[in-house]
Order: sequence, then C-alpha cells, then structure tokens
Amino acid sequence: MDIAMTKMNIPKEVMEFIKQDTYSLLIKGSAGTGKTTLALTILHELGINKNCLYISTRISPEQLFKYYPWLEEFFGQPKKSQLSEIEEVDTDTPIFVDARLDEPAALSERITNALMDVKSPTIIIDSWDSIGIFMDKEALMNNARVLQTWRERSSAKIIFIAEDTVSTTFDYLADGVVELRLTSYRERNVREVFLSKLRGVGINRPLYIFTLNNRKFHSFEPFHPTDLRIALDNPSKKGIKSRENIPSASSLVTGYKELDSLLGEGLPLRSIVNLEIDAHVNVKVALILLGRIISNFTSTGNPVLFQPLDEIESDYTTKYLECCIPSTKQKLIELLPAGLAKEKGTKSRYSGSHHETAKQLESIQKYVIKMRKKHGKKHLFTIMGLDLTQFSTNDEYRKAARHLIDLLKSVSVVSILVSRNADDGPRENRLAIGDVHLKILELKGNLFLKSEVPWSHLYAIVFEKHDGCPAINLQPVI
Repeated sequence: MDIAMTKMNIPKEVMEFIKQDTYSLLIKGSAGTGKTTLALTILHELGINKNCLYISTRISPEQLFKYYPWLEEFFGQPKKSQLSEIEEVDTDTPIFVDARLDEPAALSERITNALMDVKSPTIIIDSWDSIGIFMDKEALMNNARVLQTWRERSSAKIIFIAEDTVSTTFDYLADGVVELRLTSYRERNVREVFLSKLRGVGINRPLYIFTLNNRKFHSFEPFHPTDLRIALDNPSKKGIKSRENIPSASSLVTGYKELDSLLGEGLPLRSIVNLEIDAHVNVKVALILLGRIISNFTSTGNPVLFQPLDEIESDYTTKYLECCIPSTKQKLIELLPAGLAKEKGTKSRYSGSHHETAKQLESIQKYVIKMRKKHGKKHLFTIMGLDLTQFSTNDEYRKAARHLIDLLKSVSVVSILVSRNADDGPRENRLAIGDVHLKILELKGNLFLKSEVPWSHLYAIVFEKHDGCPAINLQPVI
C-alpha cells in the first residue's frame, strides 16, 4: 500500500486521554513492539508539529527521519541538535535531540528547564530506561516526581518510552500507562496494545490489535454487526469501485491491492480458490469480501455465476449485489437456482444422503454447462457455497465432486468455493482441491483474512461504506 494512503489510527480511549490539556503517558513494551511509532503517531494525530521536544537516547534524529519518511512532510525541517547545543526551546520549531552520550543528570536538568521556561510544551523521552539505568531507584523516583510537578505547572504533555515491562514502580506516577506486545497466532505475528491506566478516561476495551504497516501506528476497531448493514434507500449506480483495475493475462485481478500482490497479479486463471469461514464469523462477511471482486470482474463485461451462500437471507444477497455492482452490469450476474442445491424444507444444501448429494452436484454441473453455452466466448467467473472436501470417503460423492471440480476449472477463469471451517474433520478424509486457500477468522473481536496457500501474514478486515453499501479494505498486520 502506498505510504500516503496508509492512515493512522489510535484507540479511541487513548485519543480521548491525549486530548487533555496536560498529562504524562508511559508507553511500555519490549524492543520492536512499536513504542516510538506510537509516540510519533500521537504527535501526528494531535497536529503537534511545533513547541515540542523529542529527546532520543537510542537513535540519532537523522536515522529517525530516515526510518519514518512521513516525519519530514509533517514536521518540515525541525532542529536536530545535541543536548549541549540547545540554549532555549524554540516554540515555533520542533526540536529533536540526540542525547545518546549525555549523562542522566544533564538530561533531567534539560527536561526540567524546558518545563520551567515554556508554556504547554510536548516532550517525548525515548527512552526513560536510559535515564533510570544509571540511577538508583530512589533518585529515579525523585526525578520523576519533579518532572510530574513541573509538568502540571506548565500544562505540559510528557510521553515516557520504556522497555522495562516488569517493573511497575513508575506506573503509579504516570497518568496513563499503555503496553505494546508482540504475540503470535498460528505462526502469524499479532501486535496488541493493552490499556492499563488512563486517568480520567473510562476504558471500555482494554486491548486492541494494531499494525505498523508503512511505519505508521494503526489500531483496528472490533467488528460490530452494524458493519454489515446496507444503509441506503436508493442503491448506487456506481457500485463498489476497485482501488485499481489493471488487466492481467494470467490472473483475475481481485481489486484488493494487498491480495493481488500476495498472489502475483491476482487469482491464477483456471484455479480453484477455497474461501474458508471461521465458525464464529457471519457469512455475510464473505459476501462483502467477494463484492469487490465481483464488481471488478463485471466491469470487464464478463458474467459471474453465483450460488447464494448458506445462512444469508435471499433478500440481503439480492440487495447487496444491487448496491455493490454498477446498475449497468447487474445483468451479468447469473444466480444459481436455489432448487439445484437445496430441497424445500431442508436446513442446508447438503443434508441428504451421499447419493442425493451426488445427484445435486450433477444438476449443478448441467447448469454450469448451460451458462457456459449461453455466454459463448465470454470469460466466466464462478462463486459457489460448496464444501467439496466433505464426504470424501464416499465413492459416488467423490466422483461427482471431482467431475464438478474438473468442469469448473475448464469453463471458469476462476472458481471460488465458500465453506465453513473444516478443522472439525479428519484432514485425511477430505479432498485436496484448492490451488489457493484463504481463511476468514475472528481473533479477539477483530476479523482477519489469511492465506494458507500461498502462506501470508494476517490482513485486518476493515469495513467502510460506499454510498451506504458495506465494503471491505484489507490492511496488513505487520
């Protein structure tokens, strides 16, 4: 994703806290968890590009600006100095201080002077550990109390960065304490920010997942059922526009830049794509994820054969397809008749015997052939709510499933099979059919997409609205 397009986002509780006139915030976390990125993001989100002092004991200002390219655009040309070179704080220019070789006493004195001389400054100390490592506990706490006193008197904002996550001796002095953590989930990195204390602010949600994509801090709001709501009286005639629609001779471009990049240029032609949904995820999420891909494909003037997904009301499916696809292209959607895949009175498509299920698959094959003939030389994109990996120990079913798979690969540019999580059954009893295997999962209240084949990190599923029509944006969790 382009750096300019990457938005920053801070948890709303933290945002409410840092909008106060004066505070001290302790950002804790092990090395590499994103503490400096969060501190700089706070400056950006509050629009603080002057009357601020950034004291770095770990990296030179020059290296800091190289590592965060967006800093120069935001701060312009700040002063980059040694501690000894600064006589007074310039309130019109941000100052980045290289304090790697300075003594703790000199650092403390410089910070105190800034608090005494300037009204309402913002000071970031990166890191507090470097001051504390050369002081005994009593002296360190005394220094902290002095800073807190002058911070209140000058209506300042102080952000302390620390890598010591074990000690809590400084926690009670700071007005706010947040801890950044790097954990893992099934071989994927997950970044978490834990809100331990925010004085004066209620913490409704103590934990958020975030990303450092493009060296910017962006936390994700948890999924809410209203994200799925279609909020429009008159469906848009424009549909959901792709972020880019570059034709490819070897792939079906999905319209999700991150996903297309992962797969090369898009979904490989003549491929079978398994889209698996976690047991706790609403199937409508899969429909909305597919919406951009469908809109992208129909914009080329080619048809889509779509089998409505289980667990979604038919009127929601119809209404969503109407709003996500341009009105001029809606005739290109061919809905698979419900009777081919679900008998009246049954709860799911494939609840009958293996024989009955095999017969249903044969009926679907005939309809696919019919659609292929109807549209002649046009490319056909197929989406079905079929878990063809089930019942694989039954010969009749295996034969029918294999025939349908072979047919789909021969007549469709790409076929996506949508199914529920298959982790509840023995893998050896399942058909291995997918060229690409994607999963939608829920983790700590957030929704993510990941690819098993080929392997990928997590992509956060971020909901947005296009003229009232729900759509999805993917953000790498890195």
